[in-house]
Parts: sequence; C-alpha cells; structure tokens
Amino acid sequence: MTLARLGLVTLVAALALSAPAFAGNVIVTVGLKAGQLSLSAPASSTATGKTVAIPVTVTDARGSGAGWSLHVDSSKPVTVTSITARCAANSTCTLPKASGPAQGGTILHVAPNTGMGVIQLVVTVAASSGDGVPVSFSVA
Repeated sequence: MTLARLGLVTLVAALALSAPAFAGNVIVTVGLKAGQLSLSAPASSTATGKTVAIPVTVTDARGSGAGWSLHVDSSKPVTVTSITARCAANSTCTLPKASGPAQGGTILHVAPNTGMGVIQLVVTVAASSGDGVPVSFSVA
C-alpha cells in the first residue's frame, strides 16, 4: 500500500469511528414569560387654549390581546383633538384600533388583539380656557 492510500484509509477509519459522536437528538426548550401593560409620558404637561402635542408610549407586553384603555386626567376639562399612533423603533407591534366611544376621562379604548407591543402615541389636547391646565395620562 502506498503512503497516500494508507493515509486515506486512516482518515476514513477515523471519521467512521467518530460518527457516533455526532448522532443523537438535541432537545431545546424555550419558554416565554408575559410582561406588563405600562405607560411612559412626560411627568408634567400643560394644556392651554392652543393645542399641545404630548408624546405617550404604551407598552403592552402581556401577550393576552385583551386590549386597553388610555385615560387623561386634568383638573379642568380638556379637548383631545387627535391621537396618532406608530410602532416604536425596533419593535414589532400591532397598531391600536379604537373600540367604542371615548367617554369621561377615557380617550381611547383599544380593541382586543390590537395595540400590542410598544406603541408611540402623540395625543394633541387643548384646554377650554386659556389658562394652563396640568394633564397626565394612565392606562388600564
């Protein structure tokens, strides 16, 4: 046998004997943990007689698709003139779809299976009077 053939036979034998090391099943288990429903908004915003755009971020990481409601709190009546929504950068989300009329302090009811992920809202408000009216938001 030539030296080349002997080397080839040795290589094939080594691969054949090491093959069982590569055989078998690898089982990987992945679990997902539900997150929370949370809100991020400026600590203090003031509505005046002119419209003011206020950035609000709602994160629905619950994974339930239950929907949520956005509430505005103020010491005097304010008018919500518009609400725009978009997915946050680098986030997968389902944009919210309104469900039912807004009433009282609730300015947006989000339909089930929408509004999931990280949603960036811009809520535009104006106060009835020219006075500055402090405005805050909550989500439930």
